[in-house]
Amino acid sequence: MCYNRTQDRKLCAAAYVLLVYALKTEKLFNGLPIFAYGPCNKPFLANYPGIHFNISHCEGTVVCALSNTPVGIDIEKVIPYDDDLARYICNTSEYQWINAAPEEKSLRLTEMWTRKESGVKCSGTGIDCHPSTMESGLSRVIHAKTKNDLYIISIRLCNN
Repeated sequence: MCYNRTQDRKLCAAAYVLLVYALKTEKLFNGLPIFAYGPCNKPFLANYPGIHFNISHCEGTVVCALSNTPVGIDIEKVIPYDDDLARYICNTSEYQWINAAPEEKSLRLTEMWTRKESGVKCSGTGIDCHPSTMESGLSRVIHAKTKNDLYIISIRLCNN
């Protein structure tokens, strides 16, 4: 309930329901998840030792990941390309990769951001540095299309 906007609170509640569904689908469910918080306030499931999770939501959708190792997930809706944003979040090689395919710049910028976000969510640090210095590799990327929108989902597994 820490979100100010009603829509964000609803998406957070939907993510919780999705987490319960995932636990049931994977035959892990033994009661409603109880959240606790570790280093850097990364949430974990107090009553599910050894099960790691992460959730994300954006306009109109939620995602959830379960793993036996720390995991980070991010989802973003692809929006029109913004060069100022690209220059802010990307290092030189990332910016060049985005602009190497002019017809895919919006998609690539969104992918780059979700890769970075899934990484900091996996590690639990959150965004603790300038976005251009955040690591952007090693995430599995999924393109998800609805009737009207395209979303990018990035999932990162960590080995701690």
